Formats: sequence, C-alpha cells, structure tokens
Amino acid sequence: MESLLKEGKHPVVTIKEKVSDNTQRTLDQNKYLWGHLYKSISNFTGYLPMEIHMLSGWMFLREQKTIGDKQIEYIRSTKDLSIAEMTEYIEKVIIYFTQLGWSNDGNNDSAFIS
Repeated sequence: MESLLKEGKHPVVTIKEKVSDNTQRTLDQNKYLWGHLYKSISNFTGYLPMEIHMLSGWMFLREQKTIGDKQIEYIRSTKDLSIAEMTEYIEKVIIYFTQLGWSNDGNNDSAFIS
C-alpha cells in the first residue's frame, strides 16, 4: 500500500469478517445454484453449467488483489461466500439472465437463496 501511495494512487482497503462454518453459504444454496439455476441458464444459453459459473463469477465476484505493486483481478469462489453474499450473488445471476430473456421455470427461489 505504501508504494501505491508514493505513486499517487488511491488504494481501497476493505475489511470483512472472515466467513466461518456458521456463516458460510449453505449447502441448500449451493444445491440450488448448481442443481437448478446453472442448469436452467445452461439450457437457455447453450453454455455448460461450468461456463455459466465461470462467466457469472467474472461478472459478480471480481475483486482486486495487490501483488507487489500490481493490481491483479481475482475471482472469489462461491465456497468462500457468506450466506448473505451467496444470496446476493444468486439474485444478481437471476436478474442478469432474466434481462437476457431467461425464465426461471416458475421455481420458487426464495426458499433456496437465504
């Protein structure tokens, strides 16, 4: 951070509580994500569920990490998300693909995302 300040850059520091076993995303959230959401979006787009996962991560889980004096893009893993962060991620995926014309097949999301 010191080198960034010396270069006249404006670093941003984020402090978050570490995700613990008690706050980590739930298995139900993960089952919903992989068992329904990614599969349904895959059927709509023609991309594999893993490709939907990678694309969605790039769009919604991107962060900057500093290595030495360089800023590097980093994609967070969904397994490192809290329950609230996973809920927000799922909602962003749903909103994004709905705007592209995807339909959620009438599935009740609220039971799985929080």
